[in-house]
Amino acid sequence: MVLFYTSITRLAVTVKVSPADPDGLRRTFETANGACDWISEQAHHKTFRQLALDKLVYYQVRERFGLSAQMAVRGIAKVVDAYALNKRTKRMFRTDGAFPYDERILSWDLESETVSLWTVAGRRRMPFECGDGQRTLLERQQGESDLIYRRQAFYLSHSFRFRRLSAAVTSPRL
Repeated sequence: MVLFYTSITRLAVTVKVSPADPDGLRRTFETANGACDWISEQAHHKTFRQLALDKLVYYQVRERFGLSAQMAVRGIAKVVDAYALNKRTKRMFRTDGAFPYDERILSWDLESETVSLWTVAGRRRMPFECGDGQRTLLERQQGESDLIYRRQAFYLSHSFRFRRLSAAVTSPRL
C-alpha cells in the first residue's frame, strides 16, 4: 500500500538592508511601535477583534501618528496578533521591535538589488544584500516580511512555506 502525505517546510530568508538615512528608518520603527502601544491601550479597554479594533482606532492612528493607511492596518494587526494568546496582560511594544511590511508598503527589485519601503519620511529605495539561494527564494516572495533592527543594522525577514507531496510504502496487513 502507498500512502501520500503533504509536509510543510518553513524557511526564513533574511537580507541586510542598507538605508541612506538610517535615522529615518529608526524613526519609522519608533513611530509605528508607538502607534502599536497606543492601539494596545485602546484594545485592552474595549476589544481585541481586528474589525472592531480597526473601526475604533484606524483614523485616529493615521492622524495621531502620521502613518500611511497600510502601516495603520499592519499596526492594528500586530496588536491583535499580540493579544491572540493572552488577553489579560496589556501588551507593550519595544520602540525598535520588528514591524510587519506587506506588498503595499514594500517592494523588491531583485535586478537592481534594491528594496522600496514606506518610512515616516516617505517612500525610500535602498540596497540590500543576499546570496544566490536567497535571491532564488525572493523571486517567489509573496505576503508579509518583517523589518528588523538588530545590532545597529536593518534586516528584512520573510518566511516561506513549501508543500511537498511525499509517498510512503507500507506493507499490507495480514
